[in-house]
Amino acid sequence: MAKPVILTSGNKQYSFDVTRIDRAKLYGVRKRLPLDANGQLCTKASLTLDGENLLSSGMTAQGYFNSEGLPISRQEMVGLDAQGEMVEKIPSTLGFPQKMEGPVNASEVLDLDVESFFCLEPIEVETSFLAELKSGAVYKFCFNYSAGLEMESAYLVANDDGFFAIVGSTASGEWVEEAAVYAPVDDDDTFTDDLDFDSL
Repeated sequence: MAKPVILTSGNKQYSFDVTRIDRAKLYGVRKRLPLDANGQLCTKASLTLDGENLLSSGMTAQGYFNSEGLPISRQEMVGLDAQGEMVEKIPSTLGFPQKMEGPVNASEVLDLDVESFFCLEPIEVETSFLAELKSGAVYKFCFNYSAGLEMESAYLVANDDGFFAIVGSTASGEWVEEAAVYAPVDDDDTFTDDLDFDSL
């Protein structure tokens, strides 16, 4: 089981069990299974372009290679920023206290480029704080389910079904404010409709 989400506000600390929500958990899974004439499960395979080889599942893989054509393991790979400088990997925040901001304006959630949703089950949380969340209060905190190159933002929200974290990165938007330009209409260029509606 994953470590809990631990949140702090002032001298108070709250902890929640966390479960990732995905489409399969919400709607279930339906899968079509191809069977042969004898009712046996078929195995997917691909024929190479030259028609000489038949590739079944597990015979192909994706890899990374350096400029000399030598393979590079994922453990050797590092993240780089826009300036080409190495970026340190940020560890998971699970099990480590994270400071909450808020309550924040609920409209902030609309600026989030959502990556994932999590269901939070209260472990040690004051009932007054849960009631505040149920009444519509929204709190923000830093969140990384697993180690990565960027720290994501999470918004703690609630409804009648439970408590949730909406996780993602703040979407950057640019407003364009320009005066609208209207071309003057010349009286001589007005559209005239020669259709006589009385004749219809």
